[in-house]
Amino acid sequence: MSVAELKKEVSQLALADRIELADFLARKDRGSRQARQARISRRMKSLDRGRKFTAEDLMAVHKALKSIGL
Repeated sequence: MSVAELKKEVSQLALADRIELADFLARKDRGSRQARQARISRRMKSLDRGRKFTAEDLMAVHKALKSIGL
C-alpha cells in the first residue's frame, strides 16, 4: 500500500481511530523500550554533569531573541 493510499484510508477513519493511530505511530518512532531507556539515561547523565539551564538563563535567551524579532 502506498503512502497516498494510507493517507486516503486514514482520512476516512473516525477521530478516535486517528488518535489511536497517531499514538501508535509516535510509539513506533520512539523505538524500543530499551532504546528509550538508554536515551533517557544519556540525557540524565548529561544533566548530572551540569548541562542545565536555569529559568533565568532561558528568559534571557527569550528576551534576546524577541528583541531581534525571532
